[in-house]
Amino acid sequence: MDIETIKEYTKIYIDSLSYTKGSIFCDDTYKQYQLEKLSKLNSTKTIFSYLNVINKGNRFDFLNFLHKYNVITDQECADTLYSIWTMQERFYDCGMAKTKMIKFMKMAEKSLVLPDDIDKLSDDSVITIYRGVKENDYKGLSWTTDKNTAIWFAKRFSNGDCYVFTGQLKKKDIIAYFNNRDEAEIVCDYRKIKHISCEKVQLMDSEKDKCSIPTSIEIFDTNCVKKRKCFKNG
Repeated sequence: MDIETIKEYTKIYIDSLSYTKGSIFCDDTYKQYQLEKLSKLNSTKTIFSYLNVINKGNRFDFLNFLHKYNVITDQECADTLYSIWTMQERFYDCGMAKTKMIKFMKMAEKSLVLPDDIDKLSDDSVITIYRGVKENDYKGLSWTTDKNTAIWFAKRFSNGDCYVFTGQLKKKDIIAYFNNRDEAEIVCDYRKIKHISCEKVQLMDSEKDKCSIPTSIEIFDTNCVKKRKCFKNG
């Protein structure tokens, strides 16, 4: 990993960004702020200092950019992706395809430390996992073993109906497990999940913009789920 080359390509990446109108990052002021932060990185020896210059929502896209132009290797991209996974705030339209994220998360050098109740199971044993979203689509990589956590994520950015998916996953198909934020996060390939069902969470007026347990749930089959290309949660 050549740090000077990474610095050079970080500037190229920042200069190439075009922010959506209406975003807090929509003018040259923020871009100049990023470039000033970059100019102060004279003695750093790790890629993470350059990642900190990039807005959280663009970090996967930045990694993809570095990898595309052979600035970092497959393994370096995989290990960095794994390291910053829980810091990523946005997984929809994040600049890296889900198939590539799955590939690199599998490739990353990591110790898969699982909770005792899962660790003692055989590889073919099945666990129940949940995913909370504001959009009616389950095709994401981030799930959880805790249903209340899924409900919180479903409600997090919703002002109306939101959804909690439930599925069955074999232990051997767990790619990564994170609990540093007490979210019991399971990273997996959603194509490996079986027997998926969905609960429609209807927020009451008093619950809108708040995170609380739903008072009304409608259950329906995932055969009715609308396919989308972009997803609002990870």
